[in-house]
Amino acid sequence: MAHAVGHVLNVPVLRVVSKSALMPTLAAWSRRRGCPRLLVAALLASATGDTLMEQGLLYPGMATYAAAHACYVTLFARGLERTRWQVLAAYTGAGSAIVAVLWPRLGPLRRPVAAYSVMLTATAVTSGWYDRRTGSGGALFVISDALIGTRLAGHDFPSRAPLVGLTYTIGQYQLASGVVAHHGQQRIQVAAKGNGAACLKQS
Repeated sequence: MAHAVGHVLNVPVLRVVSKSALMPTLAAWSRRRGCPRLLVAALLASATGDTLMEQGLLYPGMATYAAAHACYVTLFARGLERTRWQVLAAYTGAGSAIVAVLWPRLGPLRRPVAAYSVMLTATAVTSGWYDRRTGSGGALFVISDALIGTRLAGHDFPSRAPLVGLTYTIGQYQLASGVVAHHGQQRIQVAAKGNGAACLKQS
């Protein structure tokens, strides 16, 4: 809410401070619930990207977001139980379409945006394979970055910035909470198997 107010009222200090606090807060919440370290790394890399982007440092911001996506993809790939090629096809098609629409007006940003889009798509696909909740987070992340891409290509509209913040924040929460829930279920299953094995030994 503070970040949205900062955008609406055009208060740079409130906007930067609130945006910089979002992901560390989510990382602390996730860590207290025993999440994997890769999730914390992804959220802290995202926090660095948030701060850089709010200060207009586009290329460093994109680099740190790419690092966050690398952490997400590694985390999701380790926990995959099945793959759905329909998800891969859908995101590949959507990502290609978005880049194709923005491409003519991106100028020198074409290559960085294309490279970043690959990382973003990888996160969206693997998050969709990992869990439904994380999949919704990956989808919102794509929407948020697509809205940023429209500005980079010179297409802007009044409500774009608040929409970017809303979809990004909810998307990251869905990613984090999905991993926390999934990881918690795995620990319960491991504990149940351990208790079952102990009972068999005793009998």
